[in-house]
Amino acid sequence: MHANSFGLAWGFLIFLLVWVYQWYRMPKFRSLLGYTSRRAIQDEQTWQFAQHFYAMLGVEIFTLLLIAAIIGGLFKITWLQSMNVQAIGLGVGLILQNLATERELKHAFPGQPTPKP
Repeated sequence: MHANSFGLAWGFLIFLLVWVYQWYRMPKFRSLLGYTSRRAIQDEQTWQFAQHFYAMLGVEIFTLLLIAAIIGGLFKITWLQSMNVQAIGLGVGLILQNLATERELKHAFPGQPTPKP
């Protein structure tokens, strides 16, 4: 088990710092860093929009997960301290981040054709 009652709080903090860094320093177009999907790499404008939106949403999601993990540790809330609940929160957060970014790309650039696999 873990040595303290904060569970994945350090992991959430690292994710949060990565997304804050990405928000301030956007990766170069079509690099391996950042959010890369077929829709996001169509051109420079979609790339910049996707990077900004993905990083901003990541900061929001992982701030909430970090706060929940810290509150669980400070106030001894057992279900918030559970590694399983925190891992599920992490997985759901990443899935929602990807889905929301794709949805926003589709709404922001409606005239562009949907990329084929």
